[in-house]
Amino acid sequence: MNVPPRIAYCGPIARPGEPARGGYESANRRLIDDLRGHGLAVIEYPYAPERLTPAGKALAYASNFAGTAARVLAEAGRFDILHITPLRRHFILPEAVICMNAKARGRKIVVDIRAGCFMREMSRPGAMRARAEAQLLRRADLVTVEGLEYVEFAGRFTDAPVHYLPNYVSQGPGGLEPGAPVGPVRLVFLARIVPEKGIETAIEAVRSLVATGHDATLDVLGGASPDYARRLDALADGLPVTFRGAIKAEDVRRTIRGAHFFIFPTRHDGEGHSNALTEAMAEGLVPLCADNGFNRSIVAQCGRIFEKQDGGEAYAQAVREIVASGEWSDLSRRAAMRIAQNYTAETVVPGLIERYRDLMEGARKAA
Repeated sequence: MNVPPRIAYCGPIARPGEPARGGYESANRRLIDDLRGHGLAVIEYPYAPERLTPAGKALAYASNFAGTAARVLAEAGRFDILHITPLRRHFILPEAVICMNAKARGRKIVVDIRAGCFMREMSRPGAMRARAEAQLLRRADLVTVEGLEYVEFAGRFTDAPVHYLPNYVSQGPGGLEPGAPVGPVRLVFLARIVPEKGIETAIEAVRSLVATGHDATLDVLGGASPDYARRLDALADGLPVTFRGAIKAEDVRRTIRGAHFFIFPTRHDGEGHSNALTEAMAEGLVPLCADNGFNRSIVAQCGRIFEKQDGGEAYAQAVREIVASGEWSDLSRRAAMRIAQNYTAETVVPGLIERYRDLMEGARKAA
């Protein structure tokens, strides 16, 4: 009898029905739910939720890692495979202990590399964290990577198979009927509201569009600290900018539907494959993104890519040119089609499940 593998999922995981605090939480929540939808049993070992103070966060994580390591050792009979999305950096040692405990009980290990700074981290071979991360990869039974750019690179550190596991949308594009923008040109910014994600550049772009007589609006989706929210309110004063706050994952696409551009001037060092980028393209929004993380390979010929240092005027000029040339409709269709062909649950999840089955088949043969 072909029994589905039982999965223990460890890492940042959003609580069901609550807004995610970042891309890791959102992606992991989606994948867990979709694995269950395919009939797999999944138990969750979520990392501690963020705390407002560094001391509170450090204490919560320390307690959480210790408890998770103990649970993995005690509860290994409940799962066959531990799938971990490591935060790495200063968390790599406790994450290695969690994996070692699963290995000690004969479980298979899947190490899921997400962030866009993986190559930079691993290019410092003398650093203790890089050595610890390399050890983790060598002990993995399967390594998954978020970007195609990482497949060959990750293979340098492990003899295990390396599988491309991009972010994706659970539902593909619907019946889009894109036409030239009528009325305000609607821009969307969807991310954690922190300076390095480029929100101030997005506001500058709207300021430039308004100053040149263009009817444009910006919807900002995501949570910000109280202090930064006040700063952004002042920066956007008098502009057609709406701050909508954090949005539940299941409400994101409905909220952005009908908008025209996704603006993402991110300079975040750890940028990878943005969930927001995939969701926006699935709704036919034309992506305007900084050349950071995996943005270039995801966007392809469906939008515009900018240098990380480019300011709001560069993004505003791209909006003007795309709208004036009539190119928007074609780019919108391309964006939705690219997601439908490459980044949906239907195209991504069965491949991961097949990899899980290969691990279990190999274990049975070895036994």
